[in-house]
Order: sequence, then C-alpha cells, then structure tokens
Amino acid sequence: MNRPGPRLLSVKRAYHLSPNMRRVILTGDNLDDFPEHHESANFKLLLPKPGQSLNLDSLATNDKASRPIVRTYTLRQFNRAEREIVVDFLMHEPAGPASSWAANAQAGDTVGFAGPGKPKWVNTAADWFLFAGDMSALPAIAANLEQLPDNAQGYAVLEVISDSDKIPLQKPANLEVIWLINPTPQTPNDTLFDTVKRLQWLAGNGAAWVAGESGAIKQIRRYLKDKGIDKRRLYASGYWQIGMTEDIHQEEKRKETDTDN
Repeated sequence: MNRPGPRLLSVKRAYHLSPNMRRVILTGDNLDDFPEHHESANFKLLLPKPGQSLNLDSLATNDKASRPIVRTYTLRQFNRAEREIVVDFLMHEPAGPASSWAANAQAGDTVGFAGPGKPKWVNTAADWFLFAGDMSALPAIAANLEQLPDNAQGYAVLEVISDSDKIPLQKPANLEVIWLINPTPQTPNDTLFDTVKRLQWLAGNGAAWVAGESGAIKQIRRYLKDKGIDKRRLYASGYWQIGMTEDIHQEEKRKETDTDN
C-alpha cells in the first residue's frame, strides 16, 4: 500500500498521561483512507515554523524555506468511528519543536501529518517476548503489548524519567513489567542494558523488540544477537541519540543503513 499524502489535521484535545508524557488527539475530515491496525508505525509530524500558517500547499512544497519542521513520531491509536489519531509526546528537556508544540497544543490548532508507514510489530512466532526501551519507545511498546496473545510470557523493561511516569499498560498476565527510573536520560548510562543482561533467559525461541536511545539500543542488539535471537525475531531501532538533534540523528541512521547494505 502506498503511503498517503500529507494531511492537515487539528487538535481535538490534549492532556498529560504523566508528568513527562502528554497525549494529543488529532482529528480531521480526510481520514477515510487512513489504514487500520497501524499502531506502532512511525509518521512525520509537520509543524509550522514561527509565523507560518499551514495549508495543504505548504505541506507538500519542495521549497526548503517554506517547508514545515518535520519530526518523527509513533502512532499510538487510531479510532475510525471517532476520527481520532492519538499521539503521545515525551516532554523532554531541552524541549524540541515537537515537544514545545505539544506542551502548548489546544483544541483547534492545526498540524500536518504524513504517513503512517509500516507498523512495527513484534514477531509473534515465538515462545516468549522481550521488550526494552525508554520513554520515547513507550507508545510503540504499549501498542505491541496490547496485540500479544493472552498466554504470552516474557519481559518489558521500561525506563522512565520519574516514578509518576509509570502509566497503566494492557498486557498478558504472564509478561513481567520492570520499571527503571532515570531522571537524567540525556546522560549516558548502562542501566537499560545491564537490566536486560540480568534477565533470566527463558526456554524456547524468543522474540525481541527494543527501541530508544541509539547507544543503549546498539548494546542491547549486540547482546541479543550473541544470545541467539534470530534476526527475523529481532526489531531494534535507535529513536534518538544523546547530543544530537533529530535531523542529525536521522542522517546518521541513513549512513548506517547504507553501510549495512
């Protein structure tokens, strides 16, 4: 399926899920062709530059000076009946263009939306599951947990900024959630990696889904490959990198992909 063109959406409502996670619900009249079951997929949020008024022409322009600010986010939920697209924003410091926009989003504000891409589901052809990530990956991990069969077992290791950021999760009863508190996610640390290494390795074939800060995810990915996780059952993605803006980080990811190919 071809990715649909950019849409102009408006804010329906916005509120905090936790001190450091804000939910923005978008809506629009042009959602008839929006794909079902694409929670966990990434999309491009198209934000107005200071003084810019968004319209469909400005969303599609090739003129760099007129192009809106582009940031990558994850689709948390889509409700066709209510025409609602749900996006959860990590309210990090220092704030970037997207988190600043989300912090001040009010009903009626307009924003561009391009996508979604292919959903990032864990491979369910496994005996057990491992999820690991920081708050940037929490929306996608939460969506994945909701899709697991009721008898699924395994772990979800989730790093959040504060104890109050532990949000309710819909998950199978036998999947253990391990919360880690890291109030300074911009400072390099091995907490997520070390916790994953200490997990008891379960019997059978495991499937892993890990995402978050690139340095931590690279460590975890190497470890899981060494433990024998088949690449067909391993999803690992660096969503961001300490000390880099998204534009620079995305460029570095493209270079890595080119090198791998």
